Amino acid sequence: MARISAIYFCAMRKLFYLFLMLSIPASAQVQNWDPEPRKGDGGIRFNDDLDFYLNSYSKDEIKAMRQEVSIWRMNFDKMIRATIDDIQAYSEGSNMVPRTHDFTLPEVRTGVPYHLAAHKGKLRAFMFGSISNPPARAQLPFWDKLLAKYDTSEVELFVIYGKELHPGDRKKFSAFPAPSTMEQKMRYATEFAQLTTLPVLVDGLDDKVLTAYGRVPNGAYVIDADGRLIFRGTWADSRKIEHILDTVLKWYADGRPKLKAKG
Repeated sequence: MARISAIYFCAMRKLFYLFLMLSIPASAQVQNWDPEPRKGDGGIRFNDDLDFYLNSYSKDEIKAMRQEVSIWRMNFDKMIRATIDDIQAYSEGSNMVPRTHDFTLPEVRTGVPYHLAAHKGKLRAFMFGSISNPPARAQLPFWDKLLAKYDTSEVELFVIYGKELHPGDRKKFSAFPAPSTMEQKMRYATEFAQLTTLPVLVDGLDDKVLTAYGRVPNGAYVIDADGRLIFRGTWADSRKIEHILDTVLKWYADGRPKLKAKG
């Protein structure tokens, strides 16, 4: 009985943290993340930002995202089990091997496969997103500005269409239940692509690439020109991505000077 109570308490505590994720004010995530570059394995590296909470957003932005979804539509017990599993095993990236995971995925507009390893020599930054993922949708305009800022001969930015975060939820996403076929997922990704100028790659129905990168629904990652993973974040904050890209480009231009070892 005591063990059951402990499990229940842990479950409720995790669920409470989930609610906090949608109510904590802005700025904490940016202030708590150390932007200082460090010496990594063979090159530059940045501190990961595996913060589960949506601290990058203002209260009004969080309120708007909360209005798009209703977690109470889901079965309560199933919701708790799924939430705890994702928090403990994936949501903060703890289940991800912290290295570059190669992939080849189709771009939804052109159908042309994009092979990550074939694009060495460029910085690559990408995030995961989906139609029913409010934080990812909120980031698209900011990432569009990054796409316009950087020379594509030096930097590539794109989105990987991953898992529906709130499939079929409320009127906002009622037309987007979890896809049961790849054709259905491609249709969703095509509609998602209308919201952005970024290339949109489409993960498989098994979410293989999303899982390899920690199964973080709006995770963001930066790969350096040599193919090394140099940053991963739970949320795709464009400000962090811009800082990292600017810092690395300057470091390259300066001839890759020596850096401090990671402390």
